[in-house]
Amino acid sequence: MNTALLIIGTASGFGHSVYSAISKIVLKDRVRTPLLFLLYINIFQALATMVLWVKVDPILPPREGWEPLLAAGLTCLLAYLFLYSSLSCGDVSSVMPIMGSKVIFSGVLARLMLGEGHSWPIYLAIVLVAVSVAVLSYSPSREQHTHFRMRPIVLMLLCCVIFSFTDIFIKRSLVYLDSANFLVYYNLIVGTASLFIIPYLKLRGIPLRIPQRDMLTILLSAVFLIGSTLLFVQALKIAEGVVIPNILMATRGVFVVLISLVMTHRGSTMLDEQSKSVYAFRFAASLLIVLSIVIALKN
Repeated sequence: MNTALLIIGTASGFGHSVYSAISKIVLKDRVRTPLLFLLYINIFQALATMVLWVKVDPILPPREGWEPLLAAGLTCLLAYLFLYSSLSCGDVSSVMPIMGSKVIFSGVLARLMLGEGHSWPIYLAIVLVAVSVAVLSYSPSREQHTHFRMRPIVLMLLCCVIFSFTDIFIKRSLVYLDSANFLVYYNLIVGTASLFIIPYLKLRGIPLRIPQRDMLTILLSAVFLIGSTLLFVQALKIAEGVVIPNILMATRGVFVVLISLVMTHRGSTMLDEQSKSVYAFRFAASLLIVLSIVIALKN
């Protein structure tokens, strides 16, 4: 078992769960559209990530390294759009664990585009993640007759499909760059591309200004996202392929369920408004992700 990979991957999952919870607080009722949140958090990420150049020497990617780098940034931006749209209309403890399904799509693409192959226990681990994701989609609502709210589920699955392409392009980019330099360029591409949202928001008559409190909350969310992404990129650098880091990253589903349960127990409805039995059901499903990690790292 690769202990370093285990620590880095699960730490990335924890950071991503905190970022998701903070983002949900703002997306729930503080911003008019997920596009506005997308604009600010991507700009904050681009500016804050440049601090890494204080610690590492800037490296200019070679000409052949720009293609996967640009592809990673642009697919990431599109995936973020579906992610925040899903978070704005679904329970964070239901929709974020669904992001664990990315390992299925990443595994297929890694096989096709990178020639990555694994033994049967790894595919068993992927199946366990898929089952867990299906169970975590359970989200009862008083307003709807179904316990599986389709809109946030479909949006998150679209996010996962696009993010799986991002993983492949990240893996290809890491041939030319170290993790820190990659993340700086990656977030600069995402942040710069996000500026094209401004004309659309103005055309729709949506004010760009948001309260200072929400601005600081989005900045905090961006900091956790930067840390989580850097750890995930390092996991991709260490691992031989993209499947194992994605299985480890799926721990965010466990952490976000626990965060939602604690906040609900304290009387807060900022994230979810579910009963304790629903959280217990989701947590039990999340344990399948833990089992998949044990299987994956032992093989």
